[in-house]
Amino acid sequence: MPLFLDACAFVKRYVNEGTSTERMREITGRFDDWSGLLVSSFVEPEVVSALAGHTRGRVRRTITPRLLRKHRAMVKAFRRDLSTEAVGIVPLTTGLITEAASLLDLHPDYNISAADAVHLVTAMQIRPELQETLVFVTADRRLERAAQAEGFATLNPLNDGAEALETFFPSGGAG
Repeated sequence: MPLFLDACAFVKRYVNEGTSTERMREITGRFDDWSGLLVSSFVEPEVVSALAGHTRGRVRRTITPRLLRKHRAMVKAFRRDLSTEAVGIVPLTTGLITEAASLLDLHPDYNISAADAVHLVTAMQIRPELQETLVFVTADRRLERAAQAEGFATLNPLNDGAEALETFFPSGGAG
């Protein structure tokens, strides 16, 4: 059972946001239990952008040398993790961009962003190729609802930990 991570979920691994961060660190740290992690190649600029936003804070503040070092350390850790064999990267294609636009056209009720649509259609594209359940992991409630509407099993680290994945594999992993 591989996990497909959107940027919102992946970013939780690097920023300290309490329980959701702990959950994502546990989930991504146990990638062997889940048959690996899958992401869209679009995740890289989106996560780096989110980390930059985290560095700036909720209000615009001066980025001190200390904050800049912390930001660069988070980005370095993310890119290191992204380059491991545990993470399968699905390339973004013109076709996926067109499918994302079509999804937004067909389902304005999903109320998701263009980037969210890219992640969702990427997962939708690879799902038929897999021999096992693909779980869509996001910390965005609207995207979670859209993924569920598209037939995905979902996990939201704001509400769920690794134990929720055991419901898909009661034996304790993808084994």
